[in-house]
Amino acid sequence: MRWDVPTRILFLIAAPLIWIAVAGIDPSAIGLQLGLGLLDWVLIGLWSVGVALVTLSYRRWLWPVRVAGDRSALILNLPFFLILNPVAEELFFRGAAMFGLANLIGMPWSIVVTSLVFGLHHGLDRQFPRSFLVLGTLGGLLFGIAAAHFESVAPAIVLHMAADAVIFVAAAPILERLGAGLRLPQPPSPASIEQPS
Repeated sequence: MRWDVPTRILFLIAAPLIWIAVAGIDPSAIGLQLGLGLLDWVLIGLWSVGVALVTLSYRRWLWPVRVAGDRSALILNLPFFLILNPVAEELFFRGAAMFGLANLIGMPWSIVVTSLVFGLHHGLDRQFPRSFLVLGTLGGLLFGIAAAHFESVAPAIVLHMAADAVIFVAAAPILERLGAGLRLPQPPSPASIEQPS
């Protein structure tokens, strides 16, 4: 894991929480509430399937997985990619930034502005291809619309988890099973193994 990741995650989680404490803001004003019904969660589940399919298509066509990753490293990254990163980024981008800006410029413009910043946040990172700028911005729009619709960051967190699960965790194994463009490590051929004399 890169050295800057823990400090970035700490900032993304701490900033909204400090803002709540220092400014005396009601947590529900920045989407920190869970008052969603069963049908709401069913809808969010359907959106998550759509997000997963779009991100799988992205990994297949625009940012191909060329080599299946190391399974042990994958297990170590699961808590980060499936929990910590989505929670931190959504608390900051949808919670503090989007709901906070909505009071100043209105919710539609707040969704647009925070989505563009979210896209830049991801698209300018050197570990991702430039096309990730577009995917990050579109993801930010969808996450923002979900958070605004349900007045909670929880749906945005779930959608972000679905995207990260496919992009970083499931894409290689799924595409490997489908045989879609992966170069799998090949065992040595019998002819290349030297026989003892």
